[in-house]
Amino acid sequence: MSLPSQSRSFGSRSSRRRRRKGPPKAVFVVPAVLLGLVGLWWILGGGSGETQGADGEHAISDPTNGGSLAAIDTPTNRLEERDTKPIKIPDLINEIETQQGNQRATQVPSYTEINDPTQNRQQSSQQTRQQDTASRDDLYEPAYDQPPMDSFEPAAHIADLLEQATGHLNRGELVSARAVLNDALRSSEATEADKRRIREDLTTVNNELFFGSTVYPGDALSEVYEIQPGNSLARITRTQGLTVDWRLIQRINRISDPSRIRVGQKIKLVRGPIHAIVTKSDYRIDLYAGPPGSEDQWTFICSYPVGLGADNSTPIGEFVVRNNSKLINPVWRNPRTGEHFAADDPKNPIGERWVGIEGVGNAAVHEGYGIHGTIDPDSIGTDASMGCIRLNDDAVEVVYEMLVEQVSQVIVQP
Repeated sequence: MSLPSQSRSFGSRSSRRRRRKGPPKAVFVVPAVLLGLVGLWWILGGGSGETQGADGEHAISDPTNGGSLAAIDTPTNRLEERDTKPIKIPDLINEIETQQGNQRATQVPSYTEINDPTQNRQQSSQQTRQQDTASRDDLYEPAYDQPPMDSFEPAAHIADLLEQATGHLNRGELVSARAVLNDALRSSEATEADKRRIREDLTTVNNELFFGSTVYPGDALSEVYEIQPGNSLARITRTQGLTVDWRLIQRINRISDPSRIRVGQKIKLVRGPIHAIVTKSDYRIDLYAGPPGSEDQWTFICSYPVGLGADNSTPIGEFVVRNNSKLINPVWRNPRTGEHFAADDPKNPIGERWVGIEGVGNAAVHEGYGIHGTIDPDSIGTDASMGCIRLNDDAVEVVYEMLVEQVSQVIVQP
């Protein structure tokens, strides 16, 4: 049991007087000096030998004797332990270094947004493109006014189809490319600008796939045929059920003289029937291959510009090529004036080809209309005829060879 004189006190006068009767001041000064030296040594870098005690407190290693001093346990430290974790200099240094590291880590480029990196990458890309465009404009100034380019920004679905078609084309898969482009053309998401560009691409593909002399594997519209004894192009077309004019087979195979084909010769055949859709607002005729009455199964082949009737006189509706109406170098009588034009008359306004059409269904009331050539090329793209559909001479020859009487449909739409 301790005496009253041996108990500790924090502030009473009696305790301070009793302390004066204790050991000499040197007993307290020397340890304090030693403790100060140890603290100075720690601050100057000697604390790298810090170790952890078994109870989790840090102990300061003493480099002079290889041991370690017991963790300082003062009333002040015990209060800090109750309130918060003691802050030691090494911990503070580590905390500062950590904060600096965090600051360096968060110093991202100004165009990067941490919350939404995707959006900012797009903004960065746009800024870069604008800068590049500006630099190009500075370097290259056009010497003359150029017409604006058509904007072509297809919808996502159309863009995917066009990308697929491009992949097929790059691999030489023309049949697959045409099928994908045809799907894109029929898509409800395709705008008029999309369709215009898709038709151009399809025309390019079909210049090789349909009008070229090579038969590509998987093409349901073409096949290889070996000429047999007694064959002619007209007979082959008829016996093989091609539903096209034999002159189209001559054109595709680059046969200059159809009477000089030889037995054993291999040629390319194309299958019809082929139909036409005339769009009045665009002054355009589109040719498709496929079964009659099934437009959703038709395959686009090509397009040509047309001229139409003055005063909106070209009727809309569904028509069919009239029987015995296809003529080469025809004679013609003007139904309004009665004027007659001979077959070889250079003033004959219907040119070198005539394909008569007759209305069906609600359009059955329309008679006497046809598809023909013209001696006035400047009238293409305008309303100048008496209601018929006119084409340039080269185009009307191809259309003449593609359409078949009583089978080929001609649809005229606004």
